[in-house]
Parts: sequence; structure tokens; C-alpha cells
Amino acid sequence: MSKTMAEKLLAKASGRDAVSVGDVVTAKIDLISMLDSFLDEWLLENHLKAWDPSRVVFSFDHLPPRSTSGFPWGDVERTREFAQKLGVPRENVYDLGRHGLSHQVPAEEGWVLPGMFYLAADTQGATMGALNCFAMAGIFSTFPALATGEMWMVVPEAVRIILTGEMPKGILGKDIYFRLLQDLHGRADSRVLEFGGPGLQSLPIDVRMGVANGSNHIGAMTSVFEPDQRLLDYLNPRARGPFEPVTADPDAKYVASYAYDLSTFEPLVSGPGDISKIQPLSEVRGTTVQAAYIGSCSSGRMEDLKLAAEVLDGRRISSDVRLVVTPISSSVARDAAENGVLRTLLRAGATVTTPGCGACVTGNLSPLRLADGETCITASVENYPGRMGSSKAKIYAANAAVVAASALTGEITDPRDYF
Repeated sequence: MSKTMAEKLLAKASGRDAVSVGDVVTAKIDLISMLDSFLDEWLLENHLKAWDPSRVVFSFDHLPPRSTSGFPWGDVERTREFAQKLGVPRENVYDLGRHGLSHQVPAEEGWVLPGMFYLAADTQGATMGALNCFAMAGIFSTFPALATGEMWMVVPEAVRIILTGEMPKGILGKDIYFRLLQDLHGRADSRVLEFGGPGLQSLPIDVRMGVANGSNHIGAMTSVFEPDQRLLDYLNPRARGPFEPVTADPDAKYVASYAYDLSTFEPLVSGPGDISKIQPLSEVRGTTVQAAYIGSCSSGRMEDLKLAAEVLDGRRISSDVRLVVTPISSSVARDAAENGVLRTLLRAGATVTTPGCGACVTGNLSPLRLADGETCITASVENYPGRMGSSKAKIYAANAAVVAASALTGEITDPRDYF
């Protein structure tokens, strides 16, 4: 019987020849990624270690040091101790200087590979589905999985997304995800989005990760992207082991199918205050902003920074706007320094911070804090009230090029006017 990618991935993870929608399986986990604010005292009190410490990766992203935080969730010192007590090797802990988002570091360091069953402690764990694996956000289920190396689940239905055409200039993964959120909200709940089609080859891996990052907002359990040469070119220099890509059978059964011509996409804006409130950029164009942000697991990748730099090159941001940029990882920050992107951002007047979640999550060291009555345009992942400071501030979300163009003018602006 023909199978979807999700069915094939879960058959592999559960050691079965085949599984079907509705089957209950116990999946063996290939890799767990942890962030720096998520600890479980119960594991430590019972002297439990990770089932296989070599398969656990910590990435420091949310937290500042204890002495400066005031952060309610924990601190990096306790995270280091937690990883050590679990038995996780020191080289698997991406501490200061190697740090970055837990939805980025495991990919760029070659930990996550096609065919894997991957579990993430953070909510946007589905981001790794861009690498042709079954990637789930475990949240509190991550702790028992740390001790056992497995988790049970019901094999989900899948929705097919067929992409054709080529993405226009000024469009990024966030616009594709917003379009899907508009069209599929309430139709993809707890299902898997399987992406394929000839248009896929035009999407850089950074853009695919930006699309998969929005899976939970769309309502999907996760997303899986078909493998292609572009993915293999990304993985081959960094893969830590052999891997076996998975494709769906041509006549696999999907609960629904949607086709999109990428050339028809346009910049979209979400908000304020609600990520599911999507509208064309033209409807909010001209809205005054005082703050702008590029970063988080939703942006801050090289494709985001390069496009923002292209908008800002040779220009100065408005004196009425403060623009903060946070590269998603130390590796991306180094590459952006070497290829001149950071120089362009800084010359335009942006403030560039250490890699991490940055201003996306209130409580860390980002200099961007929204005051009462301010309006911000952000490329980050959430825009609910209070996310970036005052609950009396308004937050719109858009792609990094829109944010850069808006920082130039002091109002929400179409970046296509600057290419």
C-alpha cells in the first residue's frame, strides 16, 4: 500500500515494515534538542540520566547569565548543571561562542538528518522538518523521552502542499507560512504538512526552515519537506553520519491537497496582537512604527539578513526608529561578519546583538523593549501583547525585508520599492 512521508518515517522510527494512519506506535528517538530554560528536577532527584547522552544537544538561546536575568524560568548556570547531570557530553552543549537557537544549531552542526525521528523541547521544533525528518515539539513530553529514548503516538493524517513557480524578490519563508495559515487554519489540525513539487528547488534551506517554523501556528503537528539536490548540498558537508532520505509514494493518500504557484506570493503582515490576523502589506502600509526587529527562530538566518541588508545598503534608518538585529546563531553571525552583511546593517544604524532569541521573548538582554503605546514591526515568531515589553504596545509581524524597509521610513513599507 502506498505511503506518505510521515507514514514511512514513523514506520522506520517504530521498527515496523509499514504503518498506517490511526496506528499507535512507539517511536525510537534519534535526537533530542534542548534549550536553556527547560529543566526537570524530578529527573535529577531520581538520579536519572539521558537514555543516550550522545543523542542529546543543548543550545543556549533564551537566557542571560543568572546575575543579570531576573528571568522567571531558570538560568544558564543551572542549564549547564542539568546537562552535566544527564550525562550529556560537553561538546554537545552549545554554550556562549557556539550558541544559537535550538531550531538552528542542530541543523547547521549536522545533527539532524533525513529519515530521523527528532524531538525538540521548544514549541517550534517542527522547523527541522525542512530537513526531511519527522520533527516534533515535545514540550513537557520531552522529559520522559529524555529518560527512555522513545515516545508513543498515533500515526497522523497528512496534507499535501505542492509548490510550483519561483519565489519573487522580497518574499521569504514567513510569507509562505502566513499564506498557509490563512488558507489551512482549522484544516490542518494535528496533521502533517508534506511539501513537494517543482517549486521546492527554488527555495533555499533557510526559507524552508522559515516555512516549517510556522507549523504549530497553522495547527499542524509538523511539516516534512521532500529531499532534493539543494538539501543534499546543504547536508553533505556537515552530516555527522549516514542518512537515508524519504519520499512519499506517487499515489500516497492525503486527506487534502493544495497547490501554490510561488510567483504569485506577496509580502503579508500579521497582527497586531494576533499571529493569525493576516493581511496584505498594502492594507497596513503607512502605519507608523517606533521599533523594528529581525531575529528569533522565525528569521535571523542568512537569507533574512542578506535581504534586509540589500534593502538597507547605502541608506540610514529613520531617526524615529530603533532597529535591532539578532543573528540566529554564532555561525550565522560569523558568516555575516565575513560577507559584509553585518557591516551594511551597522552602517545603516542597526543595533546587532549576540545570537539567541533576542527581543522576541521579553526578559532577556535585548536592548529592544517596547514602551506603552509604541508600535513595532518584527520578523520574529510571536506578536501577542507583552511579548516584547509593554502589553500596551502593538506588534506587527512580517518578513525581514519588510522590517528593514519600515525601519528606513518609520512606517510599514513595501521592501520591493528598494530593490
